[in-house]
Amino acid sequence: MPARQARESQLDSAYEECKKLTSEYAKTFFLATLAMEPLQAKATWAIYAWCRRVDEIVDGPKADPNPETQRKLLEEWMARLDSMWSDRGGQAGLDSFDLAFKDMLQQYPGSDIEPYRDMIRGMQMDIDDRRYETWEELYLYCYRVAATVGLMTLPVMGTAKGVGVDDARTPAVALGIALQITNILRDVGEDARDRGRIYLPIEDLKRFGVTERSRNGGAVDENYRNLMKFEIARARQYYKEAEEGIALLAPGAQLPVAVAAELYKGILDELEKNDYDNFNKRAFLSREQV
Repeated sequence: MPARQARESQLDSAYEECKKLTSEYAKTFFLATLAMEPLQAKATWAIYAWCRRVDEIVDGPKADPNPETQRKLLEEWMARLDSMWSDRGGQAGLDSFDLAFKDMLQQYPGSDIEPYRDMIRGMQMDIDDRRYETWEELYLYCYRVAATVGLMTLPVMGTAKGVGVDDARTPAVALGIALQITNILRDVGEDARDRGRIYLPIEDLKRFGVTERSRNGGAVDENYRNLMKFEIARARQYYKEAEEGIALLAPGAQLPVAVAAELYKGILDELEKNDYDNFNKRAFLSREQV
């Protein structure tokens, strides 16, 4: 009994650390988890913590700037994932975040490893600091770094009676794509200035006559407004597809997913209110709005 109590206490602490990390780095996402049932919320925090730590290898404040080192660390992270998934090595070398993650996998055995592997592959795409020529190329990136989260959380969310997990995959992916487009549009100025990255497809910039703008920002012109309107419309189409699939989820999961979609759609509304000036301003939701 003492050993069992000690393990439960250890897991409680581990999930609290995941909760703290989620609330600190993903405020909008965290607000959506508060509408979940307690076990679902805990599992979702563990998933987010895993994803965040992958991202930190490439984009974190302590990330090694050497691309080769980053690639090596991501390869090690892939091996760490495979080891935890197959339960090789027990708890040796695992930290508290890992313990919560492994417990989540045990609580929801229907999880699939491929979305996790794909997310690591998405982080590998970021290392090359590449540009995306077409929407299809950017879509693959969005799928790997964001849509995979929807697939990771599907076993946690559950599906409605008579609905299989495969039926809910398409809207889950659509929501991830919508969220990532929103993130890209919100952060386009910050990404260009601080990271030297412009995620918007080159074909879209050419279509609207927009050149790669100065990292120090610049005046918003009509061409840039039209480009932003086009990208926002694309994001909203994916939100629409995602929302049509909410009814496929288990009743207890429908509200938090709807909340997440509405909160992120609010960021698009803020971009419009800011006259699409996401190079000089960062669209966000105030405390009153959330």
